Amino acid sequence: MKKTAQLCVLALLTFLMTGLSASAQDGERLYIYKFCTTCHGQNGISIAPNYPNLARQNQRYLVNQVKDIIAKKRANNFTLLMTEHPVVISINDEEIALIAAHLTNIK
Repeated sequence: MKKTAQLCVLALLTFLMTGLSASAQDGERLYIYKFCTTCHGQNGISIAPNYPNLARQNQRYLVNQVKDIIAKKRANNFTLLMTEHPVVISINDEEIALIAAHLTNIK
């Protein structure tokens, strides 16, 4: 029952978030709406030692890593969480760039 409730919440959030477009030009907002904060923390500092910190990383590096993960060029138990999430795999290049720019500029 608990798993069903979690899936329903995820489905609702996915439905609500898919309407967000990159035209918002807001990397921080996208970072939250695309569920990056779930594993990588509110300010790009990981919530667990198994997930990388993203704050202050090189922008090109972040873009390349996300694209490789989505394309399944990098695969491990942790990247599987990203490639199986419907919101994450629907992210486009412009959104990736905006999120990466936000993370690079975190103080």
